Amino acid sequence: MKKIKKVTVYTVMTTVVCMSLLIGCGKKDEAPDPEELLLEDQARIEEMAPPAGDGEDSGAGEIAPDVDEDFMRGNPWVEISEQEAKDTIIRLFKVPDGAEVLDWTKCEELGDSEKGISPMIQLNFALDKNFFNARAQMGVDEDTDISGMYVEWTEGPKEVTLANWGGGNMKGKMYRSISDTGYADLITWYDQEIGISYSLSVSAADLDGFDIQAVAEAMYTEDNEAFGYGPTDFVQFQSGRTEFKDYEDVISCLTSGQGYTYVKIKGYDGDILALAELVFEADHSTNEVTLYCMKDGVPYSMGSIIGNGSAYPIRLADGIVYAGDNHRYESYFINPDGNGIMMKDYVDDGVNDGTGEFTGFLRESNDFDHDTDFTGSQKDFEAMLSDRESKPVIEFTVVK
Repeated sequence: MKKIKKVTVYTVMTTVVCMSLLIGCGKKDEAPDPEELLLEDQARIEEMAPPAGDGEDSGAGEIAPDVDEDFMRGNPWVEISEQEAKDTIIRLFKVPDGAEVLDWTKCEELGDSEKGISPMIQLNFALDKNFFNARAQMGVDEDTDISGMYVEWTEGPKEVTLANWGGGNMKGKMYRSISDTGYADLITWYDQEIGISYSLSVSAADLDGFDIQAVAEAMYTEDNEAFGYGPTDFVQFQSGRTEFKDYEDVISCLTSGQGYTYVKIKGYDGDILALAELVFEADHSTNEVTLYCMKDGVPYSMGSIIGNGSAYPIRLADGIVYAGDNHRYESYFINPDGNGIMMKDYVDDGVNDGTGEFTGFLRESNDFDHDTDFTGSQKDFEAMLSDRESKPVIEFTVVK
């Protein structure tokens, strides 16, 4: 069973969904007033907060936030527009039909640009007299808990398959906590093609019969498949264009010091244009590559693969792309549709998150159905890293 991390909730005073009991507020036949609920929630959170200096777990099912010193020094979440949220996360969820948006917020402090981890995006909304909290973050590991739920789960994880995300192939996990104070539900899912983690949570007095998976599916938008939110990679951002007539047209938008080459990657029949925003002078390699294929006769951005500095450049051998660092092994090919990057293998040794436990999976083919959990030893992991370092780097032609 996957270990559920306890993550401090930084938004307890502004994010009403994760901690409160919301049923029974307002008139029976009317939706609750959001401002009134915010005030009621703040009072309830203060009542439920653990005594100062008490670092013990609150017990199974109790929804008690740990308000730490970082939070007391200032809320790191800032309110943003929906468009800014979309610009931050390439494949973002939408507001489900019939919901009332409370706010879109972003936390820069939870991101790490050097490791390719985006700021965390958060949406709070009201639907059917319940408050929901949805989060998304790019570049984090699949096992990273971004939900912010300080809860001991009494049910789950229950594995599910979302009906529309990932072409109906995206796996998710559902959790439930039941206690004297009420219910808390959580669903998480992960886009393995480009590395985005999602979570959706809700708390209420009674969620018996409630299906949080249906709400997650209602947040899917087809715009994601075409990356329809404007520029999605460095070439599009710097050129101000999202459409190109051919590969040469894309290359013409590169600036001095950037680079390009053509590669063959398993899962796509033809040349893929690989682009580098920064090319290392020593060996003409890069630690971040953006890929374009031809789709419907025009160049199409497939996404990016990110390494970790000049010490860990992107490599390619036998149609497989390799990335990661000394604590993380990653490999990639192209998804079953032939138009997007898909993670083939992922193994993390748990050093960076302090667990010291191996997590990850290995995949033989790009059909979503043949992946196995990594169960190897430290020796096996080191052998994988050594093998990766033997693969040739991708070399780019540098634009002058």
